[in-house]
Amino acid sequence: MRQNSKIFETALKANTQAAYDAVGGTSSASGLLGVGISALSKYASQDEQWKENFIRIDLAVDLDRRSPHPFIVTTMARELGFALVRDDLPAGDVKLCPMSLLKLDRVLDDVVDEVANALSDGHADAYERKEIRKRIASAKVALARLDAMMIGGDE
Repeated sequence: MRQNSKIFETALKANTQAAYDAVGGTSSASGLLGVGISALSKYASQDEQWKENFIRIDLAVDLDRRSPHPFIVTTMARELGFALVRDDLPAGDVKLCPMSLLKLDRVLDDVVDEVANALSDGHADAYERKEIRKRIASAKVALARLDAMMIGGDE
């Protein structure tokens, strides 16, 4: 029997979906990984019937390698009490400037706007929650880029 916490399992599934979204969705991830959409959907599903189905480690590494941020491996590292630190930051790839901050602001505003629209009737339905999660995935990518700059990027 696994010794994983419910919080970790929920986070792993949510970040598996975030990784799919970061490469263009489950269908795109399927094409990149050579794994069927139905199998990938189970790995990210919070549904009770798929609660024991998680992405294989080889697929997780391949998917994270293709994504702008290692969502799945980061989740695993955090569960073990570690943080990932990029080994070789590309020098000069990204500059912290007013325009990049405005882009980040727009991405974060998209999350807030999506949540506000969804809750305008007092309830977020399944479709609205899915759209919110897409915006959150985009925000995670943008924030991961900013985090990488803060670790050792632009002086």
